[in-house]
Amino acid sequence: MKKVLIACIVSGVIIFVACSPKSNPATTQETPKVKTTTYADAVQPLIQAKCAPCHLPSKGGRKADLETYGAAKQYGADMVSRIQLNPTDRGFMPFKNAKLSDDEINVFKKWVSDGLQEK
Repeated sequence: MKKVLIACIVSGVIIFVACSPKSNPATTQETPKVKTTTYADAVQPLIQAKCAPCHLPSKGGRKADLETYGAAKQYGADMVSRIQLNPTDRGFMPFKNAKLSDDEINVFKKWVSDGLQEK
């Protein structure tokens, strides 16, 4: 009788383990990685499109140089504060042009908050 009882318990444990849900790495959800905003990928194209020619020496600009990462990095926080101003405010950028969209401003803000990364 003991052997039958032990056999039943062992069988029950084996069935329980075999039927229990397993963790499948392919189906578990991971926290999505948030991409860091970098100068090369996000900021430089906006500067070339929205800040030219004034801030691009290669295009004849004579204002603060934003053409290279090293030059633009030192103006990161200042750029954010100026592009957030209203067009009628002193210091507004881009000077004599339309205000950047909220999405474009957010690119600059995220670049600064991400630590002013180059690439």
